[in-house]
Amino acid sequence: MDYSDKKQQGGWRKTWRFVRPIVIAASVTLLAFFFLQGIPLAQTLPRRTDLVSALVTQNGEQKLLTEQEEIVRAAEVAGMLARRFPTQEDGDPDTWYEFTFQDGSVLTVGVRENHILYDGKWYTGAASTPDLFRRLTGSRFFSIPAEELPGQP
Repeated sequence: MDYSDKKQQGGWRKTWRFVRPIVIAASVTLLAFFFLQGIPLAQTLPRRTDLVSALVTQNGEQKLLTEQEEIVRAAEVAGMLARRFPTQEDGDPDTWYEFTFQDGSVLTVGVRENHILYDGKWYTGAASTPDLFRRLTGSRFFSIPAEELPGQP
């Protein structure tokens, strides 16, 4: 090892000493953000081009969406849900979407109380996203007046 290799190695050490606290702080900040806000469920769902239909269900009422514009709107609403931790919840959600893809696969996204169903697994909901999901579903797809939406005073 000659002098230039040692000098270069020393330069990397100095750089790492400077960068390390920044990397640690950024990592802790990201972890805290996802811990508090939850992980977005379907952040890429609205951009999927292979969605064939979406069956929207709320309080027993169903609406089948087959137009691409309506399917994208449903995917946007579902995409704003955020989950935190897996839970042992079971049963059916009170509001849910069933997205059907061109290959025949189905993705179910729904809510019950403050729990979120995503692809057959239940999670605790982050912040107030389950209530917002219900309200947006009612107002966008079922024309429910604002005073009758769940969670309204």
